[in-house]
Amino acid sequence: MPTAGRPPLEAPFFEIGPKNLLRLPEIVSVGAAAARAGRVQGVGVILTVPTALIAQVRAAVPDAYVFAQTMDADELGVSVGRTTAESLVDAGADGVMLNHVGHPLDPLLLTRTMERAERAGLLTMVCADTDEQAVEVARRGPTIVLYEPPALIGGAGAGERPWIRPATHQVTQAAPGVLVMHAGGVAAPRDAYDIMRSGAHGTGSTSGVLQAPSPQQAAQLFIEATREGYAAALSAAE
Repeated sequence: MPTAGRPPLEAPFFEIGPKNLLRLPEIVSVGAAAARAGRVQGVGVILTVPTALIAQVRAAVPDAYVFAQTMDADELGVSVGRTTAESLVDAGADGVMLNHVGHPLDPLLLTRTMERAERAGLLTMVCADTDEQAVEVARRGPTIVLYEPPALIGGAGAGERPWIRPATHQVTQAAPGVLVMHAGGVAAPRDAYDIMRSGAHGTGSTSGVLQAPSPQQAAQLFIEATREGYAAALSAAE
């Protein structure tokens, strides 16, 4: 699905999700560095930011895809304190992350929320933590399935990830056109390279970028590794 001012999201891509760790100037600084690297490398950059900051990040980093961290399934109406799909669109969001381990949704609510997001024109990145859940989520038609074992989130590297290739194959067989992102424990650029080399369409890192001495430089290195790993996977497939 095209987004205003940016091409359709496709492989390879890299996501940075600062949770609530940073204030706006820091998010913009890291996001701008990531977007610059993304332009050079031909890597899409997703910034998954707090809802209150979407408009400011959208204005400051126009080349990135700006995602909300979650949303509610409510229709427009008399509800209070809810984040509707339309409000995200009006704030300038390109998409929304759903079902993160820090904000899980039961299956019925997840389906309703995905439908609301998609009707409003938002891209959807839906989290899954097992092969079975990844396939189930993919069949609902999100833009991205984010396969992220909870035990790896925030970790310092996961070593070998033998599940990436078969899990990605299962998802793409079940739902052609759905992008598959693998993350969790992506602590160094080499982790990003290995994930992409294993056949992922995208990856991402929060701790690996934000805890580096220079998050801006780290973002650049991760994005370079993402492109290199993706190119290596394409070469191996020829």
